[in-house]
Amino acid sequence: MLRRMAIILLTALLLAACGTAAPASSPTTALTAAANQPLREITVAMPYIPNVQFAQFYLADKKGYYADEGLKIKFDYNFETDVVQRIAQGTVQFGMAGGDSILLARAQGLPVVTVATNSQHFPTVFFSKADANIKTPADLKGKSVGIPGHFGAAYVGLLALLYANQIKESDLNIQDIGFAQVAALTEGKVQVASGYGNNEPVQLDQQGIKVNVINVADFYPLASDGIVTSEAQIKDQAAIVHGFVRATLKGMQDVIANPDEGFQASLDAIPELKSADAKTQDLQRKVLQATLPYWQSELTKQQGLGFSDIKSWEATHKFMRDSGLLKSDVELSKAFTNEFLK
Repeated sequence: MLRRMAIILLTALLLAACGTAAPASSPTTALTAAANQPLREITVAMPYIPNVQFAQFYLADKKGYYADEGLKIKFDYNFETDVVQRIAQGTVQFGMAGGDSILLARAQGLPVVTVATNSQHFPTVFFSKADANIKTPADLKGKSVGIPGHFGAAYVGLLALLYANQIKESDLNIQDIGFAQVAALTEGKVQVASGYGNNEPVQLDQQGIKVNVINVADFYPLASDGIVTSEAQIKDQAAIVHGFVRATLKGMQDVIANPDEGFQASLDAIPELKSADAKTQDLQRKVLQATLPYWQSELTKQQGLGFSDIKSWEATHKFMRDSGLLKSDVELSKAFTNEFLK
């Protein structure tokens, strides 16, 4: 809001200096009109429960970056079951989803587009107790591997890992264990479990349990999660897309520069975390710290945060076509764009 008011005031002063009457009767009147202009409310479909991994959004909101763009943000949380569909239908304006979800959606005629990449490295990992000595994809053969289900990032990540190493699904004992991977591993229900590199392994380390971690991104460059919107939103409300992306990435940069500030914004946004005990808060601080490297890469040093790499999209498309997940080709130039990073 401050930025918009400053622009209006500067315009009024310039017009006055040129001898041209400003639309408002005075700079003060222009400022009042800007201040009274209602914010545009938009809904963002989040792929998970409130979490410090979304600190960039919380900090951008807290510091008024969205308001500066004329936006009021409503966060709508779920478990990545219908984010893409809701964006395509227009019931929410933005959301977060992986590149694989975007390709599948576009193959089905859903006009959704990634407008900024969140994680530069695909975050799915497969972890096991250190004494099991499971360190490479080849070591997974014959092992019980727990995933939430045959869907989502864990399953796609597993398939990509096997694809890259020419391993068959049948070589593993894959088990659907829901979202209880840490308990399943610690209780010995499975030998290997899936998770996110910035979450479950951090939890286990907090418990004093040593683990080996196999990172999918070390073996195959999948297009990861990003900010998603619809083609209609891009066509009809490009300024809103620009503003939302700009504010979010500004929040991301601030969290990287000052993680403590990002963590405090998360506490303010998540009442359950703010009232949690010191041990829980300490764990979540570590989760946030482990999240920061995922937002950055050599490419973001050159191109800026949020950059989407065509090579990862091409690799994802090839893997999904070869594995049969994607039944038809998708035009990648329409699946993502970097135009809103400018």
